[in-house]
Amino acid sequence: MRWRRQFETGLEPIDQQHRELFEALARLAADLEAGAPRGQVDEGLAALARHLIKHCQTEETLMKEAGFADRIVHANQHQDLVLQVRDLQHRRTKGQELGLEAVASVGEWLDHHICESDLAMAGYLKTLRTV
Repeated sequence: MRWRRQFETGLEPIDQQHRELFEALARLAADLEAGAPRGQVDEGLAALARHLIKHCQTEETLMKEAGFADRIVHANQHQDLVLQVRDLQHRRTKGQELGLEAVASVGEWLDHHICESDLAMAGYLKTLRTV
């Protein structure tokens, strides 16, 4: 769940938001490992959700403005992850514990999505020089 150079798209706003997502994930994982109070873990999960929604909106706006052909598929992938994180939040409100495996799952999803979908999107956007 760490930022790696292979995630770099060459689009600074996107790369910065990706780094923020990985930082939020790392803080959440550290809080879980340390047995942080429930409120602190919940706030970490909420911070992750906020960063994620902001990031998805940024990418989706760029794709729409550029006329990126796979925009709908890409946006649907975003929706899947947002729903996954919202489900974690919902389960927390029902009193369920959040395990490291759930946080790792989000990290694995991001890893795959960035390396596959985001790098393809960035390549297209860079050819148009829209960012």
